[in-house]
Amino acid sequence: MCVAIYKPKKTNLPSLEILKQCWDSNPDGAGFALRTEREYSIEIHKGYMTWKQFVTAYEKYHLADFTGDLLLHFRIATHGGISPGLTHPFSLTKDVKLLKHTNVRTNYALIHNGMLPIESESDISDTMEFCRRLAPLYQNIPAALELIQGMAGNNKIAVMTRDKVHLFGEWECIDGVYFSNTLWDWPEEFYLPTWKELQQLNRGNCPYCDGKIIPEDDLFYCPACGDAWEAIQ
Repeated sequence: MCVAIYKPKKTNLPSLEILKQCWDSNPDGAGFALRTEREYSIEIHKGYMTWKQFVTAYEKYHLADFTGDLLLHFRIATHGGISPGLTHPFSLTKDVKLLKHTNVRTNYALIHNGMLPIESESDISDTMEFCRRLAPLYQNIPAALELIQGMAGNNKIAVMTRDKVHLFGEWECIDGVYFSNTLWDWPEEFYLPTWKELQQLNRGNCPYCDGKIIPEDDLFYCPACGDAWEAIQ
């Protein structure tokens, strides 16, 4: 499960140690978006496929000292394979080449954690397909936000506009910074489910909130409440 992060303005970015934990749990590429004072007020920089590349960009763009709104994303691939162009954030456009571009100036940026109930075309991810569908509404942000709200479900989505960051879904706030989940901070070992819990998990239901379970490697994960159980081999 990816981790998406929103650092509000005048809030400190999490330490590199915490970001390294996020990377280690989600090593299929990273990216970020920050708001500037330029005409196209948001800069997207992404496609960092190694931790060293990300740290180089972290230093180049002075992220530790950046005082404005900032979106960060560390990816685990679920749709579309692994490549720099499939990392987040994305602008709102129908142009797949622009969606895959690793350095973009735009007025809108989107990051996502979860699995959207839409089918993507060719080698693009569900998030990219979602951005393509939102593109016709880029001049009508209230309508776009309403559409996102209607489709978010158990997903976590953040949209940066020229004047605000909009969050959808349940986010975890730690020291003023919002995380789409805290799986990156979990211990390496997980408790085994009880027999009754396992029956529900195998039916695809969370034992606690009845949300839809996502099998992930050797874990059962519930995006609705954030609980996870070790799969019994």
